[in-house]
Amino acid sequence: QGVVVTALGETREKSQLGTAQQQLSTQDLTQTKTLNVINSIQGKVSGVNITGSGTQGGSNRIVLRGANSISGNNSPLFIVDGVPVSNFSRGGSERSGWDFGSAISDINPEDIATMTVLKGPNAAALYGSRAANGVIIMTTKKGSSGKMRTEWSSTYSWEKPSILPDYQNLYGQGSGGEFQFVDGSGGGVQDYNDQSFGPRLDGRTTGCTFIPGTTTYDKSAPCTQFTSSPEALACVASGGSCASFGTPWIAHPDNVKSFFNTGHTLSNTIAVSGGNDRANARISFGSDQTAGYVPANTFHKTNGLLNASLKVNDRLSSDASLQYIRNAGANRPGVGYSNSILEQFVWFGRQVDMDALRNYTHLTAADNNGPPGREYNWNYSFHSNPFWTQFDNPVSDTRDRFIGNVSATYNLATGLDATVRTGSDLFRYNIDQRFAPGLLVDPKYFGGFTFINDYNNENNTDLTARLNRSLGSRLQVNAITGGSIRRATYNSNSQSTSGLTVPGIYNVSNAAIAPTLGQRLERRQINSLYGSAAFTLNNWWTVEGTARNDWSSTLPKGNNSYFYPSVNTSIILTDALPGLKNRVLSYAKVRASTARVGADADPYLLRTTYSGLSSKFNGLSQFTLQDVLANATLMPEITHSNEFGAELSLFDGRLTFDGSLYDKYTKNQIFNAPVSSTTGFLNKSINAGKITNKGVDFLLGFTPIQTDGGFTWNSTFNYGHNKSRITELAPGVQSLLLGSLFGARVEARLDKPYGAIMGRAWARDSATGQLLLRNGLPFAESTSPTHYFGSIQPNWTGGLGNTFSYKNVRVYGLFDFKRGGKIASITNAFGDFTGIFTRNIHGREIDWDNPGIVVQGIDVTDPTKPKANTINVNAETYWQCLAYNCQQVIEPYVYDASYTKLRELTVGVDLPRSFLTRLNASAISVALTGRNLYTWKRAPNIDPEFSFQTGNDQGIEFAALPNAKSWGINVRITP
Repeated sequence: QGVVVTALGETREKSQLGTAQQQLSTQDLTQTKTLNVINSIQGKVSGVNITGSGTQGGSNRIVLRGANSISGNNSPLFIVDGVPVSNFSRGGSERSGWDFGSAISDINPEDIATMTVLKGPNAAALYGSRAANGVIIMTTKKGSSGKMRTEWSSTYSWEKPSILPDYQNLYGQGSGGEFQFVDGSGGGVQDYNDQSFGPRLDGRTTGCTFIPGTTTYDKSAPCTQFTSSPEALACVASGGSCASFGTPWIAHPDNVKSFFNTGHTLSNTIAVSGGNDRANARISFGSDQTAGYVPANTFHKTNGLLNASLKVNDRLSSDASLQYIRNAGANRPGVGYSNSILEQFVWFGRQVDMDALRNYTHLTAADNNGPPGREYNWNYSFHSNPFWTQFDNPVSDTRDRFIGNVSATYNLATGLDATVRTGSDLFRYNIDQRFAPGLLVDPKYFGGFTFINDYNNENNTDLTARLNRSLGSRLQVNAITGGSIRRATYNSNSQSTSGLTVPGIYNVSNAAIAPTLGQRLERRQINSLYGSAAFTLNNWWTVEGTARNDWSSTLPKGNNSYFYPSVNTSIILTDALPGLKNRVLSYAKVRASTARVGADADPYLLRTTYSGLSSKFNGLSQFTLQDVLANATLMPEITHSNEFGAELSLFDGRLTFDGSLYDKYTKNQIFNAPVSSTTGFLNKSINAGKITNKGVDFLLGFTPIQTDGGFTWNSTFNYGHNKSRITELAPGVQSLLLGSLFGARVEARLDKPYGAIMGRAWARDSATGQLLLRNGLPFAESTSPTHYFGSIQPNWTGGLGNTFSYKNVRVYGLFDFKRGGKIASITNAFGDFTGIFTRNIHGREIDWDNPGIVVQGIDVTDPTKPKANTINVNAETYWQCLAYNCQQVIEPYVYDASYTKLRELTVGVDLPRSFLTRLNASAISVALTGRNLYTWKRAPNIDPEFSFQTGNDQGIEFAALPNAKSWGINVRITP
């Protein structure tokens, strides 16, 4: 069965483990190059739900076997060479912000030797408070004795957006069928408008506006656009005879697509290792240089890793590792409704010439068509030039990070060792956002800035004793006992202003508006004692127990100590009952486990504190109480989990199975519950609530073909199904809000799965289900968003991987599946409002006075005489009612989130051995690689896989960048 890395870095025989875990090799993680190591396991591990971010270098959310905490952290704990490491994220939301990525992306996949996924508290009970959500353990490559070895891997890839909306190209900018540009802010006919319900795009140069008081187009009036000459715009503004100044009214079908570049990523890793029987070391250097598919967006990562081992004498040995990573991002695209670069392509004119916008920096003042001081643009009421946004409003971020540990192991006796280890994860993170003078800033000022400085340091020190020996000929014992101290410090400082005195000087001393200052300091400490003992009888029956007690500084005295045990067992049936083994059944094992894990609170929830205000009163500082009432009697969250599993091998390993059934719940949830505003507070921190998760996951391996001629077909399929439910909340509380935007809400709602999508639905006839209509349009069934549309949780996730190899040629493909679950797409809602999609052509006529949509349903305009609807409504009225105007009903825009992605494709060849000897290499491979090459989906116009950050605010989409589709070439040299 092989040896795997498990909790506390122990290496154990997989056959002796009574808990579920899956181990990936460096080859599994480096089939195709990704900027985030989490992307490398998409579709490869059962029971894991990963939501990718379209922003290159952005955050990825990963959840193992469902969310355990209603409002807290649901991310697994990450361990690198025995050291817990941060996955800190500064993400945005569906409303606004920037996604600056998650910290686990600092790890170079090329440096990872193995990655072990411990899927739940049963497998991770020894890791303490953060293990309730599972653990991902990474071990890095080490040196080995022998001559010096040099490894090199290089990948160059090209990236494009994988999915863009299906745009219509028959109608242009405007409203009510007319448009004429003068200044883009209301000086012309509908020229402030950012919708595409204007005239038909038929090449006309005149007749884009109606004759006043009629429904006939004025053939003497020109079709002017933002690209029209200054003379043309001046003529129209003066009301003169301007027909000769018309510009052809045509579509630019690829105007959104042409905004994006072809991105490029060059990744290199070189490593040197060597040593002897007493000392060895490995040092590596890696570099990722990315030019994103969004203009001006770049991302650079440089990392170095040193691993060293020293055998001082026959009893004492030591190990040390040190990683340094520097990330530098520039002009990361914004996310959400207020900041996304795709936002204006939802509110957009289909006739807009993107190439004209691209050249805004080369225009003279006389060429500008908008207000003084503004960039050349197609609209000056709601939007900025997208190239100006990216190039003239620079956003930069840098992170310098050290991850290191040193340990010493002393052999006390045969099979008994003592180890002391201390390790730290330290980083400084700086964000510099500069905003040029523009629409959203007071015109008397000259731009603004936001500066953020983060510092994070976590140290873990452990002292452990390990026993691994046989007691007689039939019993083997593996035991560990120890204690640890975890100290964590987080400090954040920020300064921001929305006005500068002198343009171009982004300094606090140049702030025209008093800067808003922010400062947060968090400290926490957890002291722990733990132990485990595993007894294996006759090499086929193992029983293991673990126990841990934590004392947390974030909980009150008297409630800050919490104990949690676990028990697991495994039986190798084919060894216990030799008669079971035959030509079909090669190996059979069953396992079972039960565990309880605690989780403490965030810092500073025990005492109600004051917050400082930026403004002063008569020179005196002002303070205000926070809105959340603290709770001095908080208790830890507790997760209980039970698991049963089986492992099978048939036909001498040609068919393998590893599956689990699990049932877990978390009670004493720590969250903020609403309280009466008469108390002076909005919420109170409490212990209440319960969330359950039940499910099944398995990994199936199959070798359909294996010939003597060298052809092999290996296949793997993994499957994970999780069913969650909120079974308890606080008394009188029916739901807790996780996120919302324009009528769509994602909630933790009582008696519903976690992440319930709530909103308004259309009023319908109770007997027939037909829509009820007033004046030809539907209306909401209720003024409250209380209709349940489903959960963001998928019904199941999975992956199908196939490897075909023949001699020195290998072809690998991976399909990633997600079935079920719901998402609310505000992109589709406002795309309908603006009329940009192909489907919005329905109901339009060249003559705007001839409306063309009769909504099927029951007309109840006169409630005493309901009848079949016969009222025509024009397309603009219909689509804007559907999207927003009719009480923000979200029902039409809740979609099935299912997808199937061709996640990875690799075609590789190993160079002939005769060629290798000349380069003193044992293997050289060259491969063509692809990632996210195609997506089969049900949600229109968007990539259903999106995430703005790593937290619990998921499921509502607006203007999310699609995941990158990439092709590349990889060269790998192994000594």
